[in-house]
Amino acid sequence: MATSGKSLAITAGIYAIIALLVFIFFSWWRTTKLTRKFFSPKLYTPGEHRPPPISARFGAWVPKVLYMSEAEVIRCGGVDAAMYIKILRMGVEIFLIVSFFVLVIILPINCTGSEVDNLMSDPNGAGLESNPLYQYLVPNGTATNSSNAATGEAITTLPDVYNSTEGDPPPGMIWWRYNDDIDPRAYQQPEQVLGPNYSTYGWRWDQAYQQVDYKFTSLDKTTISNIPPRSPRLWAHAVITWVVSFFVYMCLWKYNKEALRLRIFYLLNQPPGAESHTILCQDVPGVAWGTIPNRADGTLLKIIPKSVKQQAFKQTAMLAEKGKSTVGGVGGAVGGVGSGAVKALAGNEDLESSNLAAAQALSSGGLQVDAATGRWEMRDAWAEAVAGIKAHDGSVGAMVEEEFRKIYGEDLAAVHMVHNTSALDPLVAEYEKLRLACTDLIDNYISLKRRGKEMAPKKLTVLGAAMGAWGREKYGMKPVKVDAFEFYRDRLTELRRAIHEEQGKAQEASNVFPSAFVTFKRRTSQVVGARTLMSEDLSAWRCQAAPRAEEIVWGNLGFRIWERSGRTLAMYGLYVAGMAFFMIPVAAVQGLLSMNSFLDFVNSIPIAGAFLTGMLPGLALKIFLALVPMFIVMMNKFAGMVSQSQIDLGLVSRYFYFQVVTLFLGSFIAGTFANQLNQFINDPSSIITIFGTSAPQTAIFFLTYVLLEALLTGSLTLMRLVPLIIFWVKSRFLAGTERAKARLWQNQLMAYGVLVPNDTMAFLLCLTFCTICPIIAPVGLLYFMVNYMVWKYQQVYTYTPTYQSGGLVWVRVFDQCMLGMVMFHLLMVAILGLKKSIGAPIFVLILLTFDFVFWVAVHKRFWRPQECLSLISAADMDAKEKAAKGDSRQLGKELDQEVSDRYLSPSFKFSDEQHEQTLDEAARMAAVLAGGEDEKLFAIYEEDDDVVAGDVEAPKPAASATAAAAPAAAAVPAARNSTEYEEASERFHDASSQKYNRSSYASSYASAEDEAPTPRDA
Repeated sequence: MATSGKSLAITAGIYAIIALLVFIFFSWWRTTKLTRKFFSPKLYTPGEHRPPPISARFGAWVPKVLYMSEAEVIRCGGVDAAMYIKILRMGVEIFLIVSFFVLVIILPINCTGSEVDNLMSDPNGAGLESNPLYQYLVPNGTATNSSNAATGEAITTLPDVYNSTEGDPPPGMIWWRYNDDIDPRAYQQPEQVLGPNYSTYGWRWDQAYQQVDYKFTSLDKTTISNIPPRSPRLWAHAVITWVVSFFVYMCLWKYNKEALRLRIFYLLNQPPGAESHTILCQDVPGVAWGTIPNRADGTLLKIIPKSVKQQAFKQTAMLAEKGKSTVGGVGGAVGGVGSGAVKALAGNEDLESSNLAAAQALSSGGLQVDAATGRWEMRDAWAEAVAGIKAHDGSVGAMVEEEFRKIYGEDLAAVHMVHNTSALDPLVAEYEKLRLACTDLIDNYISLKRRGKEMAPKKLTVLGAAMGAWGREKYGMKPVKVDAFEFYRDRLTELRRAIHEEQGKAQEASNVFPSAFVTFKRRTSQVVGARTLMSEDLSAWRCQAAPRAEEIVWGNLGFRIWERSGRTLAMYGLYVAGMAFFMIPVAAVQGLLSMNSFLDFVNSIPIAGAFLTGMLPGLALKIFLALVPMFIVMMNKFAGMVSQSQIDLGLVSRYFYFQVVTLFLGSFIAGTFANQLNQFINDPSSIITIFGTSAPQTAIFFLTYVLLEALLTGSLTLMRLVPLIIFWVKSRFLAGTERAKARLWQNQLMAYGVLVPNDTMAFLLCLTFCTICPIIAPVGLLYFMVNYMVWKYQQVYTYTPTYQSGGLVWVRVFDQCMLGMVMFHLLMVAILGLKKSIGAPIFVLILLTFDFVFWVAVHKRFWRPQECLSLISAADMDAKEKAAKGDSRQLGKELDQEVSDRYLSPSFKFSDEQHEQTLDEAARMAAVLAGGEDEKLFAIYEEDDDVVAGDVEAPKPAASATAAAAPAAAAVPAARNSTEYEEASERFHDASSQKYNRSSYASSYASAEDEAPTPRDA
């Protein structure tokens, strides 16, 4: 189905009106009393330094955001925010220039072509001279139900005019007659058409004949479909493809340098003691957890006799919970083999002497060759670890510390083993849920008090059987009604006791995970530890840079390499199956759009036709795609990823490739071929012709999809309509105190897993079709301009990222952009080839070589510095820290309690002070309900809607990454020159260190912050 210019204009007009209305309402509501905190929460969030204020003047936020400096973005949103804004800016720069070239050169060439007019007037001849015989031979046909949604082609077949079911003819002959409903006189005889010389001739219709009737619109004249085959004009498309490609190469190289600059700046500005000095060591050997016998004990395989399992897995049979070790068994096994070998050689003293001499000759430099076997054996990491654990009285942490101290000596500061908290986590989750419910009930009573309404004690229905032995003993087996505050007091107290008990159990040797966080005193040691090979056995001692403590997925640290590999393989199987399944709705959308009887009715109504051809396809696919990220996140967690940043960056990659296969390739193929199945069966060779003519028209479908993303999705992202409605209802009717209201608008969290793939998908679509359908390039420019303005505001004033990766998303973005380049060149080669141009497709094919060379060159040049600091930079930072405080090796002695607990699971960080405060407030409110007075309790949360910020702080989740990397020590005006830029950057570093003031080596770095590198230095 071809989209007409009128339908596209109506669609764009509707989207533009919606975007304009959103802009008007947002500019108004941004300053109103009720919603200002919702739209600018960072301006009113206590404990964080606010972004620069914006005038209340209508639309004043637009220039404020557009001219905001990189330093301000980093200060308020972190390096990831600055990197994302640069990605959008790159899209603006690329499509601004690409739009100029294709609109000035390619669009006039396409519009002045004649192929569409030729196909519409003569669909089968396509420019052949009129033949009178052809005119008489073709009777009036009947349209079938087959059509093409992308091109609007209708296929006409000949009527059934002959009856060949007569009796058997004479041998060697056939006969036929006209059907009863056919009048032979309606068809002229050959002699009437060709003259008397053909009086003995006859003809019959070819029932396999199909007449393809292409249905084009004026919009199709803007595409390469309007260029006839073998036209010299096709060379213009090939040349512009080269021009566009080299401009994109130049931009990608430029932004690779920018990404590296921001990455190094982030690494240099990490506060001491956090991930800048810490590595994560997984697959610690000698630990029972995660081994095959350990996993077998949790499955049906646990029925296998224990002796059999220990014999089969004697290398990993040191089960910590039973206090046993297989050192003796392993040694005995080796000794037995050795004894047998010696006895076998006893009869040949000369050979034995020769082997002994050879072994002694090779045993040098600390290497020992077994004289009995004549073999040198590799180090057994498991056996050594088991022996080390036994030597340290079963302490895995002591064994790990000893191994790292062998390598790093006094540079080692601390080792934190990870523990299994699977039994502890549900208790903590229930406790936090009940504590929040208790706090909300207190807030509700305060709201009733202020409004002068009756404050009646609340009763809760409690089912004791659901709360274990404690619940059954206290409340029995049947549901009972109890006072709410009494229940909260008793249950929270019991949960507190159970949490402390489980914390002790979780720290037992049997619950030690094979993972450890190792903290060093110097950055150079961290760089070496994160990037070097610790053991030849790749199933043991696998080290990487530590993620931030607040984003760790603690449960996944218990997986070993074999289990992570198996889970990853299973995840990819589900991923591919999901792609195949998603092809069903994609084909269904294209099938719906090809229902001719429905389209004939709808197209008679311009607005309805615009909705069906311009809006419905994109909306339908958008709805289906909205479900995909959730499943990919679940698969990433299942695969064993250890941090939120890994999970989200994995989503960036997998969601993009999912869209490439389903949205791009699926819609492209389905839109071109799926509705021509009958024609393909009857004449497979016609597919090539149809592809060359109709494939360029699918660019119009992708144009409408990007237009939907630009104007509708982008504008509604700014408004956040559904969260706004929820916020208004809750703040108006449910939240009675400032503390309760603050929970509604503070900590608006976000991630990049869905945003970035949508951007790179728009890049791929607009770049791939920019020379095929030139008007898609300005739509791509519009997409990146709108999102640049929207997300720059959201990053600075609204959202708090759930993690900080320091710009690592660029690595994925570059690869996805390069895939777009490859798709661009492959499609141009295919289209130019189908247009029967000889030299042009070969000319474009050369660009694929440039793609490969450029791709590899960028990886060689930029990727390793993205992974971690160089040793030179790390040594410079160590030297600055040493000059500021003295010998940085003494930092380990100054670790305070928060640093020691940084890499402990949140389930171990129970706050007794917060617990006592909650119970105290609950007891005081219960006393008020009993008839007492407590004005101080109500004064604590005195509501003041004119409070700008900072009076009451809502309970927060685990400290977000932006809190560590984004806010600065004070509000910084937009840096307009180099000096202000550097000052803002130093304040950014100051804030990062101050955030870790209690949890890092801050006392040792009071003056070192003044020497923090600026972005220019980075």
